[in-house]
Amino acid sequence: GTSWFGSPQLQLPRREVITMDHRLTHNPNLLRRLNRLFWELLRFVVPVLPLWLSVWWFDVAAHASAATSVPSAIAQVVFATFCVFLTLAMTVLVTKWLLLGKVKPSQHALWSCWASRWDFHYVIWERYGRGLLAQMDQTHLLVWFLRAIGVRIGKGCVLGEGFAQLVDPDMITLDDGCTVHALFQAHSFEDRVLKMDRVRIGRDATVARGAVVLYGAEIGDGSHVAAHAVVMKHEVLPPGRRYGGAPLVELQGPPPALPVPRPRGPILAERDPSLDVARGLAVLGMVWMHFVPADSGNAF
Repeated sequence: GTSWFGSPQLQLPRREVITMDHRLTHNPNLLRRLNRLFWELLRFVVPVLPLWLSVWWFDVAAHASAATSVPSAIAQVVFATFCVFLTLAMTVLVTKWLLLGKVKPSQHALWSCWASRWDFHYVIWERYGRGLLAQMDQTHLLVWFLRAIGVRIGKGCVLGEGFAQLVDPDMITLDDGCTVHALFQAHSFEDRVLKMDRVRIGRDATVARGAVVLYGAEIGDGSHVAAHAVVMKHEVLPPGRRYGGAPLVELQGPPPALPVPRPRGPILAERDPSLDVARGLAVLGMVWMHFVPADSGNAF
């Protein structure tokens, strides 16, 4: 009956416990089970779209190879590739708004239809969009997609890796000028209840690599959260201070400066005489093949 966190361990005396109907958490009726079965079986349909797009792409490439103009063939293949990527990304975007709509801070039982739809959309994003969007990390293209799917991103934000998939995009708010390389956990499953709440990163704040930000947290303007720190649920960090650790504590002094890379000197390596001989023989062979006629009568 107790809850602990961190190293050294910290007891959590006020863990929020939500009481819901057991028919939605532990003892679902037949209708709830059929609803869950439907969404679980729907996962078998997920590979169909990428498979169809792959077949279509190869068909376009085959027709392009028969084209008389090389630039035209290249243009067709590039256009087909763009269409494949765009279709997968738009499927993730449209599915989110059709299944979930505008998500607000809320609580949903495990066997509810909403939780099943939420889980299915996570699968769609992971299978269709994560690999593609990871190639657009730290670019404006990914920022545009995140804004379209519900993330609030201000001006001049610097986003690190890990934004290719956000489970709860509507819960994330990044104010102007912030630098973020965090792992967002804007939801949790506790006692078979899905809980989600907003996470806000203040103006000009910094959240370093590998830091975990739990739901309900608010990081004040100009604050600095060190790498691998953990911001607890509903924790509010005052502005202009430094924090680190798990659980979080205030750190003293200015944030550490980034290391200045030293210029690299020339790479010195000893030459291998055997490789030089092999290279010379290869050059002589190429000269022989190109400049000595095959019918010159020389016996080799």
